[in-house]
Amino acid sequence: MFERILAFWRGRIYFIARGEQLADFLNEALRDRIIFFQAQRSEKGLRAQVSLRDFTRMRRAARKSHSRIRIVAKYGWPFIAIRWWRRKGLLTGLFIIAITLISLSQMILSISVTGNKVLGSQQILEQAAGQGLKTWVWQREVDPNKVAAILQEQIPDAAWIGIERKGTHVEITIVEKIHPKVPSEAGNLVASKPGLVQEVIVIQGQPQIHEGETVRAGQLLIAQTSDISGSTDKANRQQAAAKGFVRGRVWYSGEAMVPLIEDKVVESGRLAKGWGIKIGSRVIMITTPNSPFSQVNQEVVGRPLLSWRNWRFPVEVINIRYKELSQVHTERSSSEARQLAENLARTEVYKKIPKGVGIIEEAIKVMPHTNGQEKVRIEVETYEDLAVYADP
Repeated sequence: MFERILAFWRGRIYFIARGEQLADFLNEALRDRIIFFQAQRSEKGLRAQVSLRDFTRMRRAARKSHSRIRIVAKYGWPFIAIRWWRRKGLLTGLFIIAITLISLSQMILSISVTGNKVLGSQQILEQAAGQGLKTWVWQREVDPNKVAAILQEQIPDAAWIGIERKGTHVEITIVEKIHPKVPSEAGNLVASKPGLVQEVIVIQGQPQIHEGETVRAGQLLIAQTSDISGSTDKANRQQAAAKGFVRGRVWYSGEAMVPLIEDKVVESGRLAKGWGIKIGSRVIMITTPNSPFSQVNQEVVGRPLLSWRNWRFPVEVINIRYKELSQVHTERSSSEARQLAENLARTEVYKKIPKGVGIIEEAIKVMPHTNGQEKVRIEVETYEDLAVYADP
């Protein structure tokens, strides 16, 4: 490897020597300590390689032996340097382009605003420009966190402002404050869910239901009172809103079905790893090219070999995890399947019940099973508040 690098650095010339005294040519060249590489004798003459430095000294041996030298090819850094040196204009242009691209990559070239619905993008961009965040400025001169903090103080309707730099692009993300909607009229209390009313306490308003009545979701429970003062100001209208409590019994249910005989595929816990290189759409695996398992769940994670800002090297390193899958056959007794179905149904029904609600009763019902399955239904009775303000 080192010899190839050294040969490239010094440069080599491929040539053919012709003449009647090639033996004298070789002797004279060897006497001058000229080293030949890959020398071959053919009908056309002597084909060989020499370094660029030895080629200039080889002319004396060629003159003495009356041999003719024809250059076939040139290889190495000296010839590349000479070729590029003759193209000074192109080199200068490439240098200017490289400096320009490097300079532009250190600047802010575009700014966008996302997440805003009420606030105007132009207004936000003008305020950001007042803090130094604008196009055609150096990125190191702008502190995104500092600008975001100042903008959040200047824009009271913004709950949060974040500034993220993505290469030469800056994205300003706005989360606007959600202002509570003021109803155009006093609010009514309606049922949040179906239930059986057990207790009605009216503080303000007109009750529309009575104890012992079954209500449906959205049904009016306590209606707003009329504003007898005739005032239309906001304070009096809010005082006329319905106020009170409506509590009742609510029922929740959940079902689950578990088979007595079940075949399913699960991960066995055995794992194999492999890695490779992806060039374009072609993948070359270095280790573990194929899965060692017959059934497998394959996870592939790729990361670029080199990356800089938004640029990525077109070669990626691929890591593959092979997770073995196994077929599991399970046979359950009726009691085991019923218990599992009960646990699943209980988990399902308690997800529907709000936290902190009092449980009155839980009923477990074993449903008629068919096709080798056990089915369980769980019904839970709670006591909770039913009244909520209707959406304006």
